[in-house]
Amino acid sequence: MEQFIYRNCYINKRAIAVTWYICRFLGSIFQWFLCNSNIPGTITIGRGLRLPHPQNIILAGFSHIGEFCTIYHNVSIAWNGFYPIKPDSPKIGDRVLIGAGSIIIGDITVGSDVIIAAGAVVYRSIPDSCRVTSSEMKVASRRPSKNAAEAGSERHLKDPYSIWR
Repeated sequence: MEQFIYRNCYINKRAIAVTWYICRFLGSIFQWFLCNSNIPGTITIGRGLRLPHPQNIILAGFSHIGEFCTIYHNVSIAWNGFYPIKPDSPKIGDRVLIGAGSIIIGDITVGSDVIIAAGAVVYRSIPDSCRVTSSEMKVASRRPSKNAAEAGSERHLKDPYSIWR
């Protein structure tokens, strides 16, 4: 909702920008007090984002998250440095699973069909179809399963994890 209002009211100036600030304020109250998360309206999020446990999720203001991604609790996606205007934030591809406690930092790109294990620290770009484990960031290529469901299909809607199987 907040992203819709940001794109249509704040950027395009079709309505008063105050609408976005009111929505942002109400969204912030919900995120801070109930979930203890910070997901700003300036972030670009693709369809099908899943937040199974939405506690303590911190996302950079200008990052990009692709379609059908899953983000677990205690995840930080942040930019690295102090820029005066718009920082270069991480770009997450489609069908990415980010495990609990992971940190993705810097001007990096995470490819599509990537699994980031719990507690992993990602500080350099990851190609498509990889698995990232441990805090030393070990990257291992993997082949997507031929048994995986098509994103958005009936099977995927019944079993959200079937796109990684």
